[in-house]
Amino acid sequence: MAYVDVARLDEIPSDRGLRVQVNGIDLGLYRMGDRVYAMEDDCPHAGFPLSEGEFRDCVIVCKAHGWPFDVRTGFDPDNPDGFPIPCFAVRIVDGRIQVDPDDRINDPQRP
Repeated sequence: MAYVDVARLDEIPSDRGLRVQVNGIDLGLYRMGDRVYAMEDDCPHAGFPLSEGEFRDCVIVCKAHGWPFDVRTGFDPDNPDGFPIPCFAVRIVDGRIQVDPDDRINDPQRP
């Protein structure tokens, strides 16, 4: 698939994520300066929206369970050997955020 237009850069708050849906996948968008990261938005513990948690220093912390995830990698920063939450390719074009839902950047099968 190709990149899909999902939001404007100025819609993403600095202290939490923005939940969007692309092809049936709930994604959290996270802004760090001029960079944006896209990660599946469901906590693996009970499906709570991660984007509602506290976001600081590249880490989103689940509001319901306190589990942390690095939005750049999808991993728990204290356990990089675990299973990552899927993260997706993002680009910014004229202030618009675009995500490629078929390009999972932390997939071990990715070339």
